[in-house]
Amino acid sequence: MKIVQINSVCGQGSTGRLVLDLAIEAEKCGHICYVAYAYGRTSYLHSYKIGTRIEHLFHNIFFTRILGLHGYGSIISTLRFIKWIDKISPDVVHIHNIHANYLNYNIFFSYLIKKKIKVIFTLHDCFNFTGKCTHFTIAKCNKWKSECGDCPIYRNTGVPSLFFDNSKKIYNEKRRLYQEINNMSVIAVSKWLKGEAEQSIFEGNGHSIDYIYNWVDYSVFKPANKDQINALHLKYQLDESKKYLVSVSQEWNQKSTNYIDAIGLSRKLPNDYKLLLVGKISRGTKIPEEIIHIPYISSKEELSILYSLAYAYIHFSIQDTFGLVIAEAMACGTIPITYNSTACAETPSEYGIVVPPRDIDSIVQSLPLISLFLEKRTEMIEYVKLNFDKEINIRKYLSVYECTALKDRFGKNVL
Repeated sequence: MKIVQINSVCGQGSTGRLVLDLAIEAEKCGHICYVAYAYGRTSYLHSYKIGTRIEHLFHNIFFTRILGLHGYGSIISTLRFIKWIDKISPDVVHIHNIHANYLNYNIFFSYLIKKKIKVIFTLHDCFNFTGKCTHFTIAKCNKWKSECGDCPIYRNTGVPSLFFDNSKKIYNEKRRLYQEINNMSVIAVSKWLKGEAEQSIFEGNGHSIDYIYNWVDYSVFKPANKDQINALHLKYQLDESKKYLVSVSQEWNQKSTNYIDAIGLSRKLPNDYKLLLVGKISRGTKIPEEIIHIPYISSKEELSILYSLAYAYIHFSIQDTFGLVIAEAMACGTIPITYNSTACAETPSEYGIVVPPRDIDSIVQSLPLISLFLEKRTEMIEYVKLNFDKEINIRKYLSVYECTALKDRFGKNVL
């Protein structure tokens, strides 16, 4: 079987690593795999880069930011990409993140419809069934269930527009295109996201909707030994008498709820606790002296030791579709404290402390409970291996590929 995966990156970031893992394992099973991507570089041999930096920039500035028509640019680069796909003649096109100003949706999906190519969607966020937003929880908007329009956050979504709100047009275009795809499977990365997709434009068109969790590399993310932890204490000059509450974010921004809640928690912590934030600091954002900040950690091995050093992992997000960092911390034997919002509470299941969204006092009050959860530490690590195992979950994807091929050969009833 010939499989083409499409994502904004390949081999980088969480989705890029997942795409590469899938391609490598599928090849081992005898499939022929290709990866199309737009940003960065990859060492993967069977890859294709969609568009140039100038084309991406023009799509972003003119179509997305000025016209509010994200996904309507990149005409020439999409036509070039389609020629490349045509030469391969794939059995399956597996779509990941395409909302990064590099693909013309109408041209691309019209081609898939015309050629009757089987489509698999992996939903890493909510973009593919909304007018344009990747998440809608903070905005408290449910318009995507019927029809987007008058978007409350069109200026500050993942693909922001400066002047025009065309979310209704984009939403209806997606709905029309999805209805015309004959054979499509939708895979969410959590039960929560599956439930949302079942209320969206994906539902009602005969498309199957299921979930497969992302995976944790627990050959790296595992409890560190005492020497490793001591070395990290020394590197960052950490006080060994403190109980560190660690939180990781791609970026800390003073306008985000993550940052606001982190500041609020730091001011209410008992003296023997210390909050440690990991991640890039956006321009204009300051970290108070009572908080320890460590810049972005690229080494997974070092991040694993930092998780192991932590007394607990605090997850400040209220809109996650999976929560990979939660699972990574758990694999290192660290108890997570999360908000009861979206998939944030789903990832830890019974092995974490769940508090109401943005309830800082509840986080503080739950700290004495951490010692009780430590009794289930070994059981928690086994839970991570069972639910977020790379081999098991990739096998699930391969089953979807194979079922898709059977469905094409023998008809819809095969599933």
